[in-house]
Amino acid sequence: MDTFFDPQLAWTAYVVAALIGSLCWRAMFFFLRKASLLRDLLVVLGPVLLLTPAPLTVGSSDYAPAFMVVAFAALNGEPENLANTVQWWLAGLLVGVLYALVRMIVRMQANKPAEPEDVDYAPK
Repeated sequence: MDTFFDPQLAWTAYVVAALIGSLCWRAMFFFLRKASLLRDLLVVLGPVLLLTPAPLTVGSSDYAPAFMVVAFAALNGEPENLANTVQWWLAGLLVGVLYALVRMIVRMQANKPAEPEDVDYAPK
């Protein structure tokens, strides 16, 4: 029997809404300096929470947003599914923290003062 549910359309709508939510999450930390590691780490948490997918059950090929899987696994009393979803979240958080660290390193390299020229090769 055909259904009206299209998972690709549902995921597209969800990703668009999650990206808008991530922009709002970023705006919440306006009071922190733009070039701070703390702000980068806090800003990464929003997209990790919203955009990390997780399988509906262990070994399933159907995915849902991880925060929804955690909520339903906790309500249904499924500790193995809960642990699996937390692992997906930790993997997403690891990627986010690596992104924040790379961004910090690039920012530090851009603010690095230029090294003085070597006097041996200066024109006389």
